[in-house]
Amino acid sequence: MAKLLDWIFGRHYDSSTPSAMPQVWPTTTTQPSQPTATPAAERLPPLKNWCHPFKDTRDPLQQLTHLATATAGYYPLGRNGLWHGGVHFDSGTAVGLKQQSHVHCLADGEVVAYRIDTNSPKTTYFVNEEVEKPFSRNFVLVRHRLQPPAIPDSTEAPPCLIFYSLYLHLQDWVKYDDDPTLARPGFWGEVHRVKATANDPHPDDPEQRGAYVYYRPRSDKVADFLPRGAEVIISGDGDYRRLENRLGPASLSNADGSLRGYLASRFLQSVVDGQHRIETARGALKVRPEASLHSKEISELPKGTIVTVSGGGEFCKLDRVTQWVQFAALQSVLEPLATDRIVALDTPVAIKAGDLIGHLGLYQDSDADQPEKKLHLESFSGDDVEAFIEASRAWAQRLPEKDRTWLKLAKGTPVVAPEGHTAAQMQMASASSPISAADLLVPKKLLDDLPADRKIQVPASPTRKARTWYRLENLLHDADNNLLDGWVCEEIGVTPWVSPWAWEGYDVIIDYSRPKHLMASFLSAVDRFTEAQRERYRAIAEKDDKGPMKSRLYAIIDRNRDGKMTATELQAALKLPAYAQSISQMILYKESEWFQQPKIWDALDELLGHSGSTPHLNWLAEKQRIAELGWWRDVAEKVGLPSWGSAYHFHPFGILGNFANPVNGMLNCKICGATLKLTNDFLSEICGNEVNPLFISAMVDAAKHLFKKYGLDSCEQITHLLAQAKKETGGFVHFRESLNYSRRTYTAAKLYRLSPTVINAGFSRKGLSFSSEEEKLAWIDQHLIGNDVAYGLHCYGNSEKPGKDFRGRGLIHLTHYETYKKCAKDTGLPIDSNPELLEKDFAVAIETALWFWKARRISAIAEDPTLNGDAGVTAVTRPINIGLAGLSDRQKYKRDITEKFTANFDSRCKRND
Repeated sequence: MAKLLDWIFGRHYDSSTPSAMPQVWPTTTTQPSQPTATPAAERLPPLKNWCHPFKDTRDPLQQLTHLATATAGYYPLGRNGLWHGGVHFDSGTAVGLKQQSHVHCLADGEVVAYRIDTNSPKTTYFVNEEVEKPFSRNFVLVRHRLQPPAIPDSTEAPPCLIFYSLYLHLQDWVKYDDDPTLARPGFWGEVHRVKATANDPHPDDPEQRGAYVYYRPRSDKVADFLPRGAEVIISGDGDYRRLENRLGPASLSNADGSLRGYLASRFLQSVVDGQHRIETARGALKVRPEASLHSKEISELPKGTIVTVSGGGEFCKLDRVTQWVQFAALQSVLEPLATDRIVALDTPVAIKAGDLIGHLGLYQDSDADQPEKKLHLESFSGDDVEAFIEASRAWAQRLPEKDRTWLKLAKGTPVVAPEGHTAAQMQMASASSPISAADLLVPKKLLDDLPADRKIQVPASPTRKARTWYRLENLLHDADNNLLDGWVCEEIGVTPWVSPWAWEGYDVIIDYSRPKHLMASFLSAVDRFTEAQRERYRAIAEKDDKGPMKSRLYAIIDRNRDGKMTATELQAALKLPAYAQSISQMILYKESEWFQQPKIWDALDELLGHSGSTPHLNWLAEKQRIAELGWWRDVAEKVGLPSWGSAYHFHPFGILGNFANPVNGMLNCKICGATLKLTNDFLSEICGNEVNPLFISAMVDAAKHLFKKYGLDSCEQITHLLAQAKKETGGFVHFRESLNYSRRTYTAAKLYRLSPTVINAGFSRKGLSFSSEEEKLAWIDQHLIGNDVAYGLHCYGNSEKPGKDFRGRGLIHLTHYETYKKCAKDTGLPIDSNPELLEKDFAVAIETALWFWKARRISAIAEDPTLNGDAGVTAVTRPINIGLAGLSDRQKYKRDITEKFTANFDSRCKRND
């Protein structure tokens, strides 16, 4: 419906448009353009996990009512009476919530855009004197895919919805720049810099320290020098990495970065991809400024150096010198791709529920004395939500009974006094007991977690069905808005259980009211109008009061039926779970606050007393702030949002609480009961100083969100996994198997004899052909032995994925195409089409290992009480490495890790004390 209205009337239609407005049918100029980057639903995996932004573990109803403590920023109206599409976490919500500075992602998805200013801008207001007040406009936008579970034994695809979560008013970049120890969001780009401890002396200034650049790995021939803190781009793996952001040594570089110099062609031996190796009888080849033997040399390049050249004849132009840097001299840090502007990512970055989004930034309202840490959290969709909900409700009717996880206590439910009753007496007393004044959906987990003395189960009898009485405190309220404490009855077949996918109680409301109408209504409600103003603006105030959004709010909370709505009334309603839930079930189709459209704010000028002759300076300053906070126009079409600015808005906790309980990060050993909350400090102790800190962060997150999902819920399993992974990855460093075949292991003839089909297939893909068998063996000797290339014995896919490299990768080196393919199918991770994800994304490396652990049923082996000590490690190793390679190291790692694990978590698994 909303899209039809936009289509017919254009983006500027609102509720004040006269009813006699002439018809405007869509043309190329009146029809809004559709998003050009609508995400492919099949590419974005359906979300599986949810998380509170501050990891609050209370039930969804408590999380909703807690928002009533905010100082401002309620859904769907702010304290100023204007439309507010999200909720606020501020100094008010910080009371009673562990609201630390870290902000976490609401659900699994992908980051599509963000902005981080070096320093937040400030607005100059006039309060007796000029006062500058900061406002963080930093934000992160995440895209999610919501989809019901599949119907058992059905091949039908469930309906799906693309929606977005917005995190606004985040911390400035300068805070991260000043504090290198501050945790950084994983979706920022990884940057390598020379360590502050790098200690190679500068060739011309020994007091300056940094890292040498070499012509070849493990060579003593120094090509260049990088000072401490220098940013580099590298490729490859191993102890030495190829330097990519410089074409050659500084001594040969022009001002624009290009190289100068010529090399004698007869000393260049072609290798691969246009590269050449310097082969000369003397130790180095001269670089000349001109293509002539008579020009004086300007430098020389050592024998064995790999270069790229152009041109022909006796001399070639030097274009690039391959250089190498020791990886141990570098450190990796995360930094945004850009600061002080909006970044719309060409390639979205996957993010999990609970992953770090950023930290709370500072925001100072125009009437506030001091800035405060604040988060604006919002969720919305550009899809046809009405159609999705209709399809979802039909789908829910076909899902199993077990998926109905919300108990509906309808308006009029009796609440029996809490003391002095048996189940039979409570049944009799219910007729005269107070009754609830509103519908309430109660999550099954809340009921399951009630203490035993707050649940009474009554078996079925010949005259009554089985029923359960629950003692609920302060969830239901009466007609006078008094919270009730007492027993309610759930009876099979009478009290309904509903599926979250049925969207029980949710309403889609199309509302086109603009700030002018909302402000007129607000000023009227709080008696800020003179009689003359009231009469002047009565019509637009009443029109707004009778609009769809306000009508729904009045139906929920307007007790005295005075047709007025204030922030105080809204805040009071949010303290009652049933009202808070009803408000959270309002889905509003409205224009986003972040869609910059100055004229809708200019329309408030007269209402607020601003004119050319009597300027309202603070209102002018506020309008400038509103403009700077906008981001919608800059990213909409690129990320798949409507270009005309309107979308379906959800209450963030209305959608979060409806489907799942938050991720809380707690894992207890099912055998000994120890709390297994893996920490950065513990994993750093296990991993050592050279391990990428991003891997440690990813492992901490996996322990919170994924270990239990894949059945790793015991001390024995976790210590076995860490020991095996440490060996497979060479100390949590190498997440990609090397295929550097050694001449001590293979001759060219033996390597070819072992796998001619694989190698010939590789030649075919490369378009290589040879005139003789000797030439082929010479190529194998030169390129397959001692080189890391994709011609290994066991790394290829089949005809489905020709040329893809499926060597061992990830935390326990997942290997072979069929294994990649099955893992991709089970996890939704696209590793069958993009196998490099296992080495580039630590979260993927870890989850695929957990999948392998579960798929190979290693948990049962790890927990087998008859397999202790080294025998247990041997048994666990077989499904991972059938040849038991490195078994002694695995056994040693298991002993060491178990000792540290026991000290940290008081693990008593397989202990005799």
